[in-house]
Amino acid sequence: MDKSKKEHSGFSDSVIGAQTTEAIERYGRATSEYIKGYKGKLVNGVVVKKGLKQVSNSRVHPDYIKQNLKQQAGFSAEIDYVNQKNAENIIDKKKTRFHRSNDIGRGNDPQIDILSIDEFGNPSYGAQMKFCGKFRTPEEVSESSKQLVNKLTGKKWTKYRGTKVLVPKEQYEIAKKYAEDTAKKLSDKADQFRNQGNFDKANLLEEKAAKYLQVSKDLENSGITSKEAVFIRKHPKLTTAKHVAKTAHRSGMENAKNAAVISAVVSSAQNITSVFRGEKKTVDAAKDVVKDTGAGMVTAYAIGAGDTAIRGMLASSKTQVLQNLSKSNMPAMIATASVQVGKSLVRYSKGEIDSLELAQELGEKGTGMMAASFGAAVGTAILPGIGTIVGGMVGYMASSTIYSSCMQVLREEQLSFERREKIHKIATAAMDAMESQGEDLLQLIDQFYENRYKVFSDSLMTIHSAGLENNIERFTEGLNQIALEMGKSLKFKNFNEFDHFMIDEEKALDF
Repeated sequence: MDKSKKEHSGFSDSVIGAQTTEAIERYGRATSEYIKGYKGKLVNGVVVKKGLKQVSNSRVHPDYIKQNLKQQAGFSAEIDYVNQKNAENIIDKKKTRFHRSNDIGRGNDPQIDILSIDEFGNPSYGAQMKFCGKFRTPEEVSESSKQLVNKLTGKKWTKYRGTKVLVPKEQYEIAKKYAEDTAKKLSDKADQFRNQGNFDKANLLEEKAAKYLQVSKDLENSGITSKEAVFIRKHPKLTTAKHVAKTAHRSGMENAKNAAVISAVVSSAQNITSVFRGEKKTVDAAKDVVKDTGAGMVTAYAIGAGDTAIRGMLASSKTQVLQNLSKSNMPAMIATASVQVGKSLVRYSKGEIDSLELAQELGEKGTGMMAASFGAAVGTAILPGIGTIVGGMVGYMASSTIYSSCMQVLREEQLSFERREKIHKIATAAMDAMESQGEDLLQLIDQFYENRYKVFSDSLMTIHSAGLENNIERFTEGLNQIALEMGKSLKFKNFNEFDHFMIDEEKALDF
């Protein structure tokens, strides 16, 4: 990947992260509902709002394990239902919030397990939740559904009639149809008795049919199966993680849709420029636009999903500071930074960039992201929507330009320093060589003059001895050694050679 492509990637990522929409923020708050529903609420160590975690820690009697687990699964289903409803209402911008009656000071309400409060603080919905019966086989589900309807029409559960009753997902259709069919059969039978003049029997059956008909209207699908309820009771943390992941996925998909436009616009502008400059063919530019748009959507998905998960964690924190941060753009910045750092580390692991370039990329993307976030905030204040995107783009480009200029200065400074270090090393090596060679030369000179001193000393001793002995040959020998040391030699070594020379008329003595 060339440098321009790399810059494009950081630019697009930062703008995508900076333009985190209000929708993504809502997904983050929705996620926090699941986390809070898992943790529950404790005040001074006392549980004031039971969460999935506390239910899962409830005592189970060894002689009634199945019964206890099913009963506690019903509580877990209530909490999970409330979590889901509130999360969806937040995503849909609805102000109504659902609660368990136990959690808002109504104690163990004999009629209502779940109720909702509208934006004006008024109750807007109330329901009983009934998770009863077996569910291992279709036959058990069918039988359990019918038994539930029969119980709801009985005297014991008269108090629930006219109140919404949330039932397991797998029982809802069966129970509703059974209630409707039974009501019709009883009504038809009542007509027969009425036609026969047996009005008391007819009225009795009509009254019974009305109960089944009312129950059919009261039934509501909780959206949670009996099997899921037991799973939630046994694995509350895993259930919460699945809800968080599912919500983050939806957030990522939402963000990817918005990012497709940004990536397409940015890539189109760059590729059109490349085509006009003759750097690309039209076909290749079109392919790159499609490729960049897809990559932008993937990046936006990662940022959106990460933003939602982080925002949910912050929003569900007990610390007020972290809760406030969940309402800012900080989660988006963290998610964007994670994506960008991840991309740079992958490039580094593949050997596409060295450690210095990795540091430069991380620095540039970090400052670019901060500037894009700031620019997006300013743009949003001026013109929400397009202002957010434009502000983020301007902020990133300004930051990137300043950062690149600073890095260029530092790079040149570094090169100058490296050049000076190199010259210093060469000069030091030359000086070391000169010093070594000088020492060698002095050693040779000392050795030379030492030899010469010895020659001169020996020769003078020889001459001195020859003078005492009146030995002209040794005298001449001493002189000759001195002459040889000086690069010369004597013309005559004794008187005979001198006499022969003098009497030879063909030779002449030159001085």
